[in-house]
Amino acid sequence: MAIYRDQLKEMVYEQKKILMKYTNDRNKCKEGNLAYCANHGKKTYYHTHYEDGRYVRTSIDRNPEAIKELARKEFLSVSCKVLNHNIKVLEKAEKRLLDGDIEYLKGNMQKAYRQLPDEYFFNNGSVQRSIYAVRGAEEGIRRHVNWAKEPYEKSTYNPKGLKYPTSIGLKVRSKSEQHIVEQLVNYGVPFRYEQVIRVYENYFAPDLTFRAIDLSLFYWEHAGMMNDPVYCARHKRKMELMEKGGIVPWRNLIVTYDIDDYINIPMIKSIIENDVIPRL
Repeated sequence: MAIYRDQLKEMVYEQKKILMKYTNDRNKCKEGNLAYCANHGKKTYYHTHYEDGRYVRTSIDRNPEAIKELARKEFLSVSCKVLNHNIKVLEKAEKRLLDGDIEYLKGNMQKAYRQLPDEYFFNNGSVQRSIYAVRGAEEGIRRHVNWAKEPYEKSTYNPKGLKYPTSIGLKVRSKSEQHIVEQLVNYGVPFRYEQVIRVYENYFAPDLTFRAIDLSLFYWEHAGMMNDPVYCARHKRKMELMEKGGIVPWRNLIVTYDIDDYINIPMIKSIIENDVIPRL
């Protein structure tokens, strides 16, 4: 359940950002509240507030901007209450979630099972909820699955950096990659992770490799840590090498970015649905 815990953390993070903005906006509004009286069917709006300890009520019927400001203030106040409530609920849910990664699950199995390799517990050939499965392309699906299962040269760079487990037993380098892989699994999209390719005399490994319906390859490169100048320079160099080898965005390369491991899940789903699956 680590993936869901991370999603809850992202939701809390987003809610707190909105709460901070709403709180700041509310604090900039004028003091007091909006009130009205109805007399013979006619409503009169007032600005009510305390001045030097004395209750003051001033008609603002001829000041629509003041009415709007007080209405906005009330909206922000109620919204802040809702956000505070939701943040508490989400934080509580995050703490109560159990881990669902392979280490935790094996730790709760009987001893005989704990000794088995991780791959024994996964069926990497399964296709879950595949959008393109409904197109009647069963043979194409099998072809893609078999391709993804074939042996391939995988990057050996910094194996200790592979510390984020996924539901298929694959470990990746970041929470964002973890999210992307889980979405690909949910859609039943076969892929290879960090397959080594050669461009002239340079070898590197795009994050994800796919095989298109015409058997050509296309790639997905996700760049995190874009607030790190060293990382940015390395990413730029990698993109330049890929372009020299004919691997170009909008043609056969998908590139996504994040900062501090924050990734837009709806955007990832849209990319899979509209850019990955149609090519398979």
